[in-house]
Amino acid sequence: MVIRELKAKDVKTLAHILGKLKPASIGDLFNVLDKKKGDNLMAVGMSIFRIVAADLTDDIYEWLADLIGKPIEELDDMPFNTPADIIKELMNRGQFKDFFDLASRQAGKAPPKSTTSFNPVTIGRTEK
Repeated sequence: MVIRELKAKDVKTLAHILGKLKPASIGDLFNVLDKKKGDNLMAVGMSIFRIVAADLTDDIYEWLADLIGKPIEELDDMPFNTPADIIKELMNRGQFKDFFDLASRQAGKAPPKSTTSFNPVTIGRTEK
């Protein structure tokens, strides 16, 4: 089974999935992320998967199928441990961890201020 590299579109997919989490699950997720220092990276990844999958099994399944380039029906017929194997591989690559590290750092913070100047441009006719 080949698992594709994470792409920018996966940030959007994961943000959409995480946006559907129940408030209690969000709290559980950030507790796992806060306690991750010194923990086994694989255990952290599987905890994250367990929390998210409890609320969003269909969304997670769709994303996992996309990661391996298969239809959901084909993922359904794969061995029982396939979803866990996909998550383990992502955790081993470090990409999944990087996404959740960024999410946990940004949680509860205001968006960063721009370091560039912004001059709005009006296109077309304007009324005075």
